[in-house]
Amino acid sequence: MSKPARGNSVKTEFTREEADRYLHSMEEDCDTVRLVDPENRLVVDSGGQCLNNENCHMIWGRCDRCENCTSLRALQIHGQAFKIEILNDRTYWVGSRYIKIGCREMVAETVKDVTDSLFLDSDQKDRIGKLIISYNLRLITDSLTGAYNRRFLEEQFLPSLRCCHDKDISVNLAFVDVDHFKQINDTYGHAAGDQVLKDICRFWKLHFNTRDKNAERLVIRYGGDEFLIISCGAERDAFEQEIRKYDSEMRKICYCRKGIQFSFDYSIGTAFSTVTGEAWSWESLLETADRNMYQVKKEK
Repeated sequence: MSKPARGNSVKTEFTREEADRYLHSMEEDCDTVRLVDPENRLVVDSGGQCLNNENCHMIWGRCDRCENCTSLRALQIHGQAFKIEILNDRTYWVGSRYIKIGCREMVAETVKDVTDSLFLDSDQKDRIGKLIISYNLRLITDSLTGAYNRRFLEEQFLPSLRCCHDKDISVNLAFVDVDHFKQINDTYGHAAGDQVLKDICRFWKLHFNTRDKNAERLVIRYGGDEFLIISCGAERDAFEQEIRKYDSEMRKICYCRKGIQFSFDYSIGTAFSTVTGEAWSWESLLETADRNMYQVKKEK
């Protein structure tokens, strides 16, 4: 669970010496104190150099980014964010604070084991753990389709794109828009339209649903009847072939209620960072994919 800091009164500008003193002052009260580069998912020193090739999520025994990364949140809002982590029957309070050392933007992260000082009835521990997981998922997923939502895109995925740009990692995008969606709602009802959206998301999530570093494969509900399919680190031709292959395999028939079924379709436009060039940006990719999608729709 995370929340932004109130106001902008917290100090953010540090010299290296000030940052080192600040981190040292926190060590007495916390189990872990560290600087992280959340975009690259690295633990760093005050000069921004990676320490022992350590990824920030390794502390939790994960091989990929946390679903709700408070450090990314703190970086985005230039403030603070907090969460509770439960691991191996231990409960941890995690704080992330944005700091800037010279021209480098980083996050100071503290972790404290609060298991023995957090008072809970014994029969509530499992329930609270499940509640936290459920709450975290609700923050970043669309309630109707289960796909990642716009908040996840803007707060977690887009900040990490700088890493892809700097490391020359390809980013491939498919923009999906349901054809004649208003007509579906008007003819069969909004429940039928909702079912179409759920069917589309369920199918594509089977094939694009990993958070591996530099190789993410994601389905995001962008808004209304629009979806984004994103693949990082894949070759353009391989991505295009996958999109065509899975599109041809999807059974585009909606069974919305007993005795009622109908066919539906959608249009897909693609864009690739390797085509846009070194100066590519998320905005340019999205604009290109959107434009190509409408061209496909127009030609039907």
